[in-house]
Amino acid sequence: MFLVAAVFATFVALLTLVLLFMYWYMSLQELKGVNRKSVFITGCDTGFGNLLAKSLDRKGVRVFAGCLTEEGAAKLRSETSSRLLTVIVNISPSRHHTTGSLTIHLLWTGLWGVVNNAGVMPTFAPVEWTTMEEFEQVFNVNFFGTIAVTKAFLPLLRQSSGRLVNVCSVTSNCGYPGISSYVTSKSALKMFSVCLRRELLHSGVTVHTIEPGGFQTNITDHHRMAGMVKKAYKRSSPELQAVYGGHVCDYLLSGIKTARDYCSSKPQYVADAMTHALLSRMPKLRYLVGPDAHVFFRLLGYLPDRVVDYILGWPALHGTICSELEQE
Repeated sequence: MFLVAAVFATFVALLTLVLLFMYWYMSLQELKGVNRKSVFITGCDTGFGNLLAKSLDRKGVRVFAGCLTEEGAAKLRSETSSRLLTVIVNISPSRHHTTGSLTIHLLWTGLWGVVNNAGVMPTFAPVEWTTMEEFEQVFNVNFFGTIAVTKAFLPLLRQSSGRLVNVCSVTSNCGYPGISSYVTSKSALKMFSVCLRRELLHSGVTVHTIEPGGFQTNITDHHRMAGMVKKAYKRSSPELQAVYGGHVCDYLLSGIKTARDYCSSKPQYVADAMTHALLSRMPKLRYLVGPDAHVFFRLLGYLPDRVVDYILGWPALHGTICSELEQE
């Protein structure tokens, strides 16, 4: 009996290793005919979207790069081949910019992939310092705008049995204080992606999420982050300034200085993950990208909520007003 069990365990272990090797090997293989595929990307002025547009262009993919400004579009065109076409688009529903003309164009060329990369994070401040207009702005772009783009192009993706890639955030799995508007919008986007993936399970279309950790981009620039704290402080009422302007602001501003040393300086990793989701023969459904995403945030997921509260929670309210705020 012991011998039979040992043989069976060995067989299962070997089979598992073979399957894992096959999965690993297939994930390294790229789809054929990449140069015949078209991909639409939002948020290509800078950051991850810009890097992805360049990466796909180098591989011969026909890229339709959505940019917010003509300046960003012109710079991208100057750095890529003539295959890449830029489109000026603001995905916020409140701005009433549509992708109708691009959709008509793609009816003729076909569409393999859509990458919803555009996103904003205009505030880094306590909830009580964050206005309702700022919450609405973030959701209009990060969530409702992404849904609008997705709905516009899903018919074309169904025709090609293509891929939809939504850029969420590692914080969509973890309630990170100070960026509540951003975290909640990305959490909503992640759940939207999961729901849609299951709705489209037998359609041929696959849905993938990219969940980056901290990377050195415009969004995480420490001068910008500190400026958002100070701006929110100045416009708040004296009562709320006293509540959060002491220990909490000391903690936030010192944390911003420390975090800049831990943000990865290789945002190309995120673009590579998006490329894999679009072009691999065996793409993942979910991509955690970055050292902090794989270590710190993954570890938090295994800890009890009360422990995570103590790790991420802010210090006591009130206290002497932060000296950096007084200098403003």
